[in-house]
Amino acid sequence: MNTGKRWANYKNMHRIPFELPFGNNLLRGDRYATECRAIVLHGAGQSSRARFSRLRRSLHDNGLPTVSFDFIGHGETGGSLPGSTLHARTDQAAAVIRYACREPLTLIAASMSGYTALKLLDACAVENLILLVPAVYTRRAYDLPFGPAFSAAIRRPGSWRDSDAFGLLSRFKGRLLIVAAETDDVIPREVVEGLFAAATEVESRHLHIVPGSRHLALFPRDVDRHLATDMIVKMCRKT
Repeated sequence: MNTGKRWANYKNMHRIPFELPFGNNLLRGDRYATECRAIVLHGAGQSSRARFSRLRRSLHDNGLPTVSFDFIGHGETGGSLPGSTLHARTDQAAAVIRYACREPLTLIAASMSGYTALKLLDACAVENLILLVPAVYTRRAYDLPFGPAFSAAIRRPGSWRDSDAFGLLSRFKGRLLIVAAETDDVIPREVVEGLFAAATEVESRHLHIVPGSRHLALFPRDVDRHLATDMIVKMCRKT
């Protein structure tokens, strides 16, 4: 299949907003095509899909249309973050994938959503997995509501070692790209190295450390974002 020609058809499209009912909330997001094969999942804290607008635009301009949305408690979706869970984030992402995406997928996931993407591997057909400064979590945190109990569970020293993330990734047979920050005061380097080492069944894997970057500033220069775009696009064009 000539994917270059297929993707070129999307280059002049604008983002199409959508609202998707989810429980008592409306998940708000947008997509560059009616059915995208790539989805971008934002992280926690004050993050939202807006943080990755420039990356998504770069991907779009290189022929890779994406869908993205704001998780409950974030961005335009709003709602109450306390009471949501890691499990709920997985379910939200799965709902958007069913609504706006076509499989097999390219999953592009940042920070907390790195774990979400790994949980989705058992639910979706995934060809390409791109993890940006990925976080992983102890199994006991998966159903804990965001708040004091959740924070206490994940802040226990070494709690991530109890994560099922490594086992999930060990079964993945697609292509893997991990993009890590040179200086990350949120994600221990051992997490990144552990994920990379766990991916023993993948078709290909690459670990890229962005020079001069931090967890909340992964692409400090335009050239860093352009390089990441190139790596993602080249990975997807192998399909």
